[in-house]
Amino acid sequence: MNESDYKIVRITNISDFDFTGELGARYAGRDFFVPAGGSLLTPLTVGNHLATHLARQIMLRNAPVRTGNETDGKGSDRPLWDDSVIDELKSKIIAEVYEEEKQVPQTEGERMAQKVSELNKEVEPEDVVGGNVDASGIVPAKETDSAPVYQDKKEVIDALKEKGIAFDARGSKATLETLLTQTLADTPKEENSK
Repeated sequence: MNESDYKIVRITNISDFDFTGELGARYAGRDFFVPAGGSLLTPLTVGNHLATHLARQIMLRNAPVRTGNETDGKGSDRPLWDDSVIDELKSKIIAEVYEEEKQVPQTEGERMAQKVSELNKEVEPEDVVGGNVDASGIVPAKETDSAPVYQDKKEVIDALKEKGIAFDARGSKATLETLLTQTLADTPKEENSK
């Protein structure tokens, strides 16, 4: 960043017309709009550029109609403004508001280290069992007493037959799973392990 980009200025449109991109309120291919009597906060670099173009537009709007009979003999070749008049108008247009805190410059190594830590924050495992994660990044599974997951209705029916639980085979997979889990939950653990 340029040093002037840390200084924030207020551009005030002191004219009686709206300052648009068509009239020169443009910086780096981007149009800005400052209504008549309105203002815009910008970095000094942008503000200085916009103020110069606004001052020129004010001078153009106030320029007299010229003829070849002017007293100095130059006619319409005389310039409409000079730098001192533009600077005087710019001093009325620009007002410094504040200066932003400068960023502490980082070395390439510091930027890369910060990037690596940001990238790894997103992939850190949330559920680490006892703080153990192997080199592959796989978190050891927690042991739970949850019921097994059945892929299809046939597996549920086989489990019901194995446990000796009476069921209606016309029921849906979800109904049969509910019957199995409720029966297993009601049965003491010693009987489940047989």
